[in-house]
Amino acid sequence: MTDADLRFFVLGAQKSATSWLYYCLRDHPEVVLPSAKIEHGYLGSPLYEEKGHAWYLDRFPEAPAGAVGGDVAVDYLLDPDAPAAIAAHVEAPRLVALLRNPVDRLVSAYFWSLRKNQLDNEPLDTHLGFFLNQGVGFPERHQNRFVDELVTRGFYGQQLEPYIDRFGEDSLLVILYDEVKEDPARVVERVYRHIGVDPAFVPDSLGTRPKVNTRNRAVIALERLTKGRKLARVTDRMHRLLSKVSEPPKEMTDRQRADLLARFEPHIRHTEAVLARLPEANRPVTTDLTDLWT
Repeated sequence: MTDADLRFFVLGAQKSATSWLYYCLRDHPEVVLPSAKIEHGYLGSPLYEEKGHAWYLDRFPEAPAGAVGGDVAVDYLLDPDAPAAIAAHVEAPRLVALLRNPVDRLVSAYFWSLRKNQLDNEPLDTHLGFFLNQGVGFPERHQNRFVDELVTRGFYGQQLEPYIDRFGEDSLLVILYDEVKEDPARVVERVYRHIGVDPAFVPDSLGTRPKVNTRNRAVIALERLTKGRKLARVTDRMHRLLSKVSEPPKEMTDRQRADLLARFEPHIRHTEAVLARLPEANRPVTTDLTDLWT
């Protein structure tokens, strides 16, 4: 793999079906992705800076003639230095972002962070208080970055804008999580077309569901105690099974949800303004996110 083979980057957002898209991309015979999915090994990450560019390129298998190389990591969207890191090696990348209702994303990320021992195993209410006591836009930052990222990863407008400013409006394709749920085949076709591979290819992973976290706290507690890939795979299967057979408990009241969405409002408006800059073919099915999400 060389810099010349790198053509596209899936930027995030976290908990917005990026893993599902990763597998759909991996299935395509014209696409080359890193051999191992290391989220924190993205271009410009602290791990990248430690290991070096040769290490990053060595993560990719040999690219056959005509293949398109790319990377998928949700921190491309969060890290403000990532656009410059990409630009240092790829002149005109094709970019893809998947966005989700920021409150739904927050709840999903909360349970994911519990599973990964990034947050104390406390009710979501414990963390919501800090955010609900703020003004519109969440102007205050939490000292625990994993708590803080529950909201900041939903500031899509300010995260996408630097990419558009640097690489141009035509570089970015934006998909909504709602589109993945409603018409995954159409989503995959659009992504393939955007990155320059055969859009008619149907991946084996198309019919798989985007990852869903169960909210069963007994399984979460077990997973927090386990170490090793085999046990992690077992608990992951338990999460998937329980998400299919049981309704998740309600983690926030309707009032809390409405209050959070009200505080996200300027960020949603900013995202709408950024989407309006894109060519129509690169926009999601709707750019009226206020109506869709609130």
